[in-house]
Amino acid sequence: MEAIQHLINSAIAEEASSQQLHQALNSRLEQVSRVVQLPEDQPLEKLYDFVVRYIEDVPTMLDALQSAALEVGLLDYVQPVIRVASEFFTTPPQEMNKEGGLAAIMGEAYLAMRLFEEVNETYIFKVGQPLIPMDMTMSNIIIHTLIGEPFANDLDELVEQAVEHLFTPAYQSEDFKAFMSRKEADNLVHICRQVPCMSSEMGLASQFA
Repeated sequence: MEAIQHLINSAIAEEASSQQLHQALNSRLEQVSRVVQLPEDQPLEKLYDFVVRYIEDVPTMLDALQSAALEVGLLDYVQPVIRVASEFFTTPPQEMNKEGGLAAIMGEAYLAMRLFEEVNETYIFKVGQPLIPMDMTMSNIIIHTLIGEPFANDLDELVEQAVEHLFTPAYQSEDFKAFMSRKEADNLVHICRQVPCMSSEMGLASQFA
């Protein structure tokens, strides 16, 4: 987590002088405004603050998820998800070479957050409840829009491939299903309470509400 945080801090410091991500966000304000209602006052800076918050939530969430999983005995099942999400930052896929600076970090954060989203959907289908109790759908849609297609679609495909490799027979065992149905598993609900409403908390209300 320290390595990931160092990468993020370095990219934010670089952005202060390069303004590379600011320029990229500014070019996509119109597209984002079709998804969320941007604040009238300094929409670019508010959008930038949202992106930084989105990025910085990843290591915080990974650390909290690991601690919670260790506490309730789910570490063996959660650790592979943590490992893959972390590797998106420490050893990013070759596809990320087309980006640099904070824009690249935004893409890596998107990979991690989309991984969480896909893992949840898979667990709901297989077990009947999410492994990581949170809803990142709207925030991920905003970042997908900022990254732009077709590149964002390429990143989605990478996530889908990663999820396919994550799920071993152990996750389908009756013991695991029984554990996930126990009340203790609900402790994981408390680790990401701030994330589901992140976009609305930061003044980015959905245009589809």
